[in-house]
Amino acid sequence: MAKKNGGMFSFVLGVAAGAAALFLSKEENRQKTKRVAKKVSVQAKKAKAEYKKSPKAFKKKVVKKARSTAKKVVRKATAKKTTKK
Repeated sequence: MAKKNGGMFSFVLGVAAGAAALFLSKEENRQKTKRVAKKVSVQAKKAKAEYKKSPKAFKKKVVKKARSTAKKVVRKATAKKTTKK
C-alpha cells in the first residue's frame, strides 16, 4: 500500500493553481500581470546592480527600509487595535 503524504499540500496547491487559472483567464488580467512582471524585473536588475556596486551599502539600505516598514506596520496594527475597543 502506498503512503499518502502531502494530502493537504496537494489540496492547497490545487486550489492555488485553480485560482491562478481563473485570474489569468481574462485578457485584461494577463496584461496587468505582464506589466507588473516587467516592472519587477527592472527593479530586480537595478537592485542587483546596486548590490554588485556596494554590497555593504546595499545591505544597510535594505535593513533600514525593512525596519521602517516594520515600524509602520506595527503602528498601523496598534492603531487599529485601539480603535476597535
